[in-house]
Amino acid sequence: MKSIRDFVRYAPVPGRPPVRWPGGKRLAVWIVPNIEFYEYTPPPAVGRETWDRVPQHPDVREYGFRDYGNRVGLWRMDEVLQDYPVRPTVSLNLGMLDHFPEIGRLIRDRGWAVMSHGLYNTRFLYGMDEAQERAFYRENIEALKRHTGMDLQGILTPAITNTERTPALIAESGMVYHADWVHDDIPVPILVPGHRLISLPYSYDLNDAPLWDGRPYGGPYFVQACKDAFDRLYAESDEGGRVLCIALHPYQIGQPHHIGHLREVLDHIAGHEGVWFATADEMAHHFLEHHYDEQLAHAQAVQQRADEALARAQSARVAVPATWPPTDRQPGPWPANGQPGYDHPHLAWSPLPERPVLRWPGPGQLAVVPLLVLEAYEDPLPEGWPQVRSVGGGLIRDFPNISRVSTREYGHRVGIYRLLDALRQRGIRPTVAVDALTAEQYPELIDQLRADEAEFVAHGLSVTRPQTSAMTPDEERAYIAETLSRLRACGVHTRGWFGADYSESTLTPQLLGEYGVEYLSDWANDEQPYPMTTPGALVATPLWADFDDQTVLINRMCNLDLFEDHYRKALDQLARDSQRSARLLHHAVRPWVMGAPLRIASFERMLDHALSLPQVWTPRLGEVVDAWRTVNKD
Repeated sequence: MKSIRDFVRYAPVPGRPPVRWPGGKRLAVWIVPNIEFYEYTPPPAVGRETWDRVPQHPDVREYGFRDYGNRVGLWRMDEVLQDYPVRPTVSLNLGMLDHFPEIGRLIRDRGWAVMSHGLYNTRFLYGMDEAQERAFYRENIEALKRHTGMDLQGILTPAITNTERTPALIAESGMVYHADWVHDDIPVPILVPGHRLISLPYSYDLNDAPLWDGRPYGGPYFVQACKDAFDRLYAESDEGGRVLCIALHPYQIGQPHHIGHLREVLDHIAGHEGVWFATADEMAHHFLEHHYDEQLAHAQAVQQRADEALARAQSARVAVPATWPPTDRQPGPWPANGQPGYDHPHLAWSPLPERPVLRWPGPGQLAVVPLLVLEAYEDPLPEGWPQVRSVGGGLIRDFPNISRVSTREYGHRVGIYRLLDALRQRGIRPTVAVDALTAEQYPELIDQLRADEAEFVAHGLSVTRPQTSAMTPDEERAYIAETLSRLRACGVHTRGWFGADYSESTLTPQLLGEYGVEYLSDWANDEQPYPMTTPGALVATPLWADFDDQTVLINRMCNLDLFEDHYRKALDQLARDSQRSARLLHHAVRPWVMGAPLRIASFERMLDHALSLPQVWTPRLGEVVDAWRTVNKD
């Protein structure tokens, strides 16, 4: 199977040729109502079950909820849209046109654009062979032409169910854009043989269905998220055009208690000069005519430099020997049997009140260290590697897993540069966890991190190759040695370790100690560094699980305002506590999460609150470890 990276060339935000929209407009905004037909008793599906609440079809509650959008919500949404200079692009299940001609008439009368969302939202591309998928696109094209006279220009596949053939087949069918990818804020060329195809930025974040279908996000959160994303992209569009997508569903936004939220969002956007309320067709054709060749040439030049850097790194790899003799520990499990202390050998029990007072070298006694986490998500998943199930970032899919891969690619292309700007403007040098695959695939990003004086922390081979107790000790030793070797070959020298999504075996701290790793960030169990009982002198630098952005904002689905409020309160309390004994607030920040336009202002406010406190010190993580060692050298 191909990797998704085979379809897209990496091009980070800095250095790209600027995109210019027609008439001097700076920010293209496309509004996407998803008008969907869910079948009452759908045929068997491959890859996922549509109605999984009930043991057998139908599920009249969920069916009726979605049908509400077509009977009522759509018409209420239309009334609102008529009050704004918006011509939306409908993501349409094209079977709708056969079932309910009134909806087709509404689309024609209003002059709305249409992209395919498949025929029914209960029939997916998974399981199709090439001939079936090719026939599927032909049926989509013919359905739209028959009912509206329009030529189909693009697609958002039903439930984001791509196959590895999808880009080539939609381009072959005559479509020019694909909306499944969420990896950038501008259109991006997708490489297909013999055709020109682009990705238009869609949104999982600014999307009422993921936010409101059984999740704890209310209307005010949606409004504020849309405003925050718009404000950031509008400001950045001064350097070149950007795209903002807001995805809607009539069964959600058309509810009487939600429709006012749409007005709030559109009032905010329409109140700014230089906004282009565009359709997908308009954006795609303008980009293809004016920017495609230049953007592709730039991305290919970046890719060529990356390929050359990877070749040099591969030739520079050398074996990394262990620094200390092998541990005599045997792998667990070690069932608890009531003995004093822990049920594992990695650290000694040490309650905070019984420790000596800890003081950092300067006036700031609360060390605040965000850990920027750069991780590569492989697709297809590597064979033989069990996955950490908390890994989030989109809908769970079989290959190709565009939702998970494109969210992380967004972090590498766009989000990381927002985070670095935020730190740079506040005089904070970054601490960055990076895995071997990321270092090899993104050498320009590594160069930028070096320019920002980043301290690097080893993060394993990739987030899809975690350490687990399924490894033998020798296999894990080889894993650690290979990680360190591949990073060093890329010029990434590390003192610390953060496991891929906190993954460890029962022996990981012992084995890291053998290789001279100085500090370990996996353990979320303290407010101060502490010694681990391992070979060498390994120090734990605990990460705070309650301020891990993926864990809290994505997996636990916490509201952003609540997350920010908790962070500010933690800072205030720790600042008071640090007057008695020094503290460390160390937390994971992922570019595809906090670097998104709707969240970056929150990250900046959190930093500003930290810097407003006289007790706060903002070192790199190694400086914290050095300070701790100085205090504890005796």
